Amino acid sequence: MVTKLDLKKRRPINKREAKLFNDKLKAAHDISFSFEAGKFEKANSNDFDVIIQNGYIIAFLIDDMLHFTVRGLLSNLPNSGWVQVDMGAVRYVCNGANIMSAGINDVSSEVIKGQYVWIRDETHHKPLAVGKALLDGKEMLASKQGKAIEALHYIGDKVWEYGEKD
Repeated sequence: MVTKLDLKKRRPINKREAKLFNDKLKAAHDISFSFEAGKFEKANSNDFDVIIQNGYIIAFLIDDMLHFTVRGLLSNLPNSGWVQVDMGAVRYVCNGANIMSAGINDVSSEVIKGQYVWIRDETHHKPLAVGKALLDGKEMLASKQGKAIEALHYIGDKVWEYGEKD
């Protein structure tokens, strides 16, 4: 879980990186996005690299996978890679808690163990957090206890707040 965000080596991305990031995002979310050289920045943190657009972190590169942050998801909502939680779980998710199987009531069909997923609420289907699946999607729905997703990033954390006060 992100506790402190200390970015270093912030710089504009080049054409090669733009193509690489577009390919990685297509693989992670199956959507087309247009990273362009000079219009996005890359920076390093202690745990992962981030992509910045207009001063806000919109994606992170972790375990050689590029994934949208919650802020990135709000602008570019994919139709896959989501896990839905009931409204009782929302306040815990928004406070950075890991996602427990008991709070999950739907899962995108292609979700597999080890994949980075985004967590949405059941009412509005809005992104709340990003995490790493600890179970396959079917197992998440079948299980009624235990941790299903390790929280990585959520609304209100340092990644979300970066740029608002900086």
